[in-house]
Amino acid sequence: MSRRAVDAFTQIAAGADPSDVMPDAVAELEALGVIARDLRGTNRPVPLDPAEVLRRRLEAELQNAQDCIARMRALPPAAAALEDAYERSRLHAGGRSEYIPDPVVVNARLQDVVSTARFEIIAAQPGGPRQPHQLEVARDRDAKALDRGVALRTLYRATVRDNSVTAAHARSMANRAGGRSAEFRTLEEPFERAIVVDRRIAFISNTVVPDADEHAAWQITDGAFVAYIVAEFEARWRRADLWHGELRARGQAVDTVSSGGGPGVRTTPRQRQILRDLVADHAQQATAQRLGISLRTLQGEIAELKSLFDVASVSALTYRWALSPDRMVDDSAEDGDRGGEDGNGLRAAA
Repeated sequence: MSRRAVDAFTQIAAGADPSDVMPDAVAELEALGVIARDLRGTNRPVPLDPAEVLRRRLEAELQNAQDCIARMRALPPAAAALEDAYERSRLHAGGRSEYIPDPVVVNARLQDVVSTARFEIIAAQPGGPRQPHQLEVARDRDAKALDRGVALRTLYRATVRDNSVTAAHARSMANRAGGRSAEFRTLEEPFERAIVVDRRIAFISNTVVPDADEHAAWQITDGAFVAYIVAEFEARWRRADLWHGELRARGQAVDTVSSGGGPGVRTTPRQRQILRDLVADHAQQATAQRLGISLRTLQGEIAELKSLFDVASVSALTYRWALSPDRMVDDSAEDGDRGGEDGNGLRAAA
C-alpha cells in the first residue's frame, strides 16, 4: 500500500473526503476493499475495519493459492495420460536426427535417456572390450535399470570372449542373484554401434560428418528411423551366440570363417587382411575402402585386435602378429570375408 493511500485512509477515518485532491489514493483504498461509498446520496467514502477486510482478503488469496497448487499437481498425471497417444501420433509426424559433435554432451544425453528407461534398453557394442572404469559405471547404471524391470540386451563382437574384464562384467550381470538379469550375445560378423531406449530414442555413431571426433554421435527420435535400427539389431541378435560371460581359452582356434586355421589361430580372414595392411604401413582409410567398411568400423576392429593380442599400440600389435601362428595362415584360396563386405551394420545415418 502506498504512503498516499495511508494518508487518505487517515483523512477518511477522521470524516473528511479526499477524493478530489487524492483520487489515485482513494481508488487504491477502494480496490483494496478498506473503504466503501455512502449509498444514501452523499457518495462519501466510509472507512471499514481494515483487520477484518484484510483477513477476508487473505483467506481468499490462500484459497486461490491452494486451487492453483491443485491444478499444478494435476498436470503431470494429465500429461502421462496423453503421452502415449501423442507418441503414437509422432510415429506418423516424423521426428529428427540430431548430430552431437561433443562427446561430453553425447555421454550426458545418453546417461539421461538410459536412466529413465521404462521397459527396454538394447545396445550393439562392436568396439570390443571396454575399460574397467567404464564397465563399473555401466554396471551400476544397468543394475538400477534391471531393478526397475527394464529388459537389457547387449550384442558384442565375438572377440570379447577372450577379454577377462568384459567377461567378468557379463557374468555378474547375466547371473544376478535375485531380480532381473541382463542378456548378452556375441557375433562374429561386423556391425555398427547403436543404443536404443524404449524403442523411441536411439544413439548411433557418426558416419556422416567428416573429421569429427571419434565419439561424436547422432541422437535419433524419428519413429520410423528408430524402428529400422531396432529391426537391424534384432536380425543380428537372432544370428548371435548366447553368452553368459564364459571365457574362451587363449590357445583355442576360433577362426570359424576360414578353413586355413589351425591350433592357436585366433583371427578371422578379414582380421588378417587388416593386420597385413598394418604391417605394410597402408593408410587406414585405404584399407577401409578396400574392405568396404567405414574408417570408424576399421578402427574398432583394430581396437579388438589389440585386445585379442593383449597390446596397447599398433606397433606392439604388428610385433605380436609377426610372432603368432595366425601370420602363417594362407588366405589366398578363401573367398569369404573379403573386401566389399560391409556387414549391413547399424550404419543407418550414412
